[in-house]
Amino acid sequence: MQADFDQLFPTLNRIHATGSIKSQTRDFMVIEHHDMNFTGEGEHLWLKVEKENSNTGWAATQLASACKVPARQVGFAGKKDRHAITQQWFSVQLPKITDVELIAEKLPAELRILEHHWHQSKLKIGQLTHNEFQLVIRDVQGDQADIEDNIAAIKHVGVPNYFGSQRFGRDMSNIQQAKDWFTGTIKVNNKNLKGLLLSTARSHIFNAIVAQRLQNGIWSRPVAGDLLQLNGSHSWFPSDEATADELTQRLSAFDIHITAALWGEDPVQSRAECAQLEQSIADQFPEYQTGFAIHRVKQDRRSMRVMPQSFQHLWQDANTLQLQFKLPPGSYATVVMREIMTCRAANPTL
Repeated sequence: MQADFDQLFPTLNRIHATGSIKSQTRDFMVIEHHDMNFTGEGEHLWLKVEKENSNTGWAATQLASACKVPARQVGFAGKKDRHAITQQWFSVQLPKITDVELIAEKLPAELRILEHHWHQSKLKIGQLTHNEFQLVIRDVQGDQADIEDNIAAIKHVGVPNYFGSQRFGRDMSNIQQAKDWFTGTIKVNNKNLKGLLLSTARSHIFNAIVAQRLQNGIWSRPVAGDLLQLNGSHSWFPSDEATADELTQRLSAFDIHITAALWGEDPVQSRAECAQLEQSIADQFPEYQTGFAIHRVKQDRRSMRVMPQSFQHLWQDANTLQLQFKLPPGSYATVVMREIMTCRAANPTL
């Protein structure tokens, strides 16, 4: 899987060093953060849960069972790594059991409640400010100076905002499955799987656009017809609304970012040179176009770069590197790590 992903979507930095991740479960920690002001009343019980080696869907099902409600009454902001320790928020609407200690007793050992609050609304997908990552890379092999140079480059220009390899499944198998579903070769009835395969197709085109612009040397330089996203916002504007000097200044300050298409059935939203490049990439995947039309998927945009915030690193010893940084929702820690060195899972079971 990793070799195929790396061949399709090259890194910005030159990578020479290697290391091992997830040698231990605690080597990969993810903590959700939000800016919610809890009302202290309402019909939704919000729970901050630490889970270990557990996927989000399974954790939500366990909470629903412990609270004696249908799974649809459990909300969460996003799916988190299974092979990790994550601190993640869930909400439960009108739980039949409201005693948090009793709920905790009914949960399996992999789940632990850290906080609880009452609130008036359900936790929705994407309803968080950022994710914090605390990572340890072991058995590092390579020149430490090269690694330090790559870290410095990340702090200076950010990284390509690729969708991570986990979006595409083991051995990138989600790509073929999406094509087979779109063309009617296979049937897919599961709602969650349908959503995953649609996301896989859009992510594939997006990553291919970013890779092409990176190879063309225009990953961080605007071209005619680009759409630019305001930092921390989902709004964008055409690049021709600002002067070249203004764009350069604002891009350098990370006030704005160049976007690429999240494809859909309708015409691409960019124009001129940008639209031609994006359309040429999308045209390589006619099966996706069919699927987007059938399932009425609309065009959207996503920033092509992401800047990790509060980036810190520490050498625990000559072969062990500790990293800590924050990313906005929807961005991948593995995409940041691969710009530092090639990381392999030390334990296939983790």
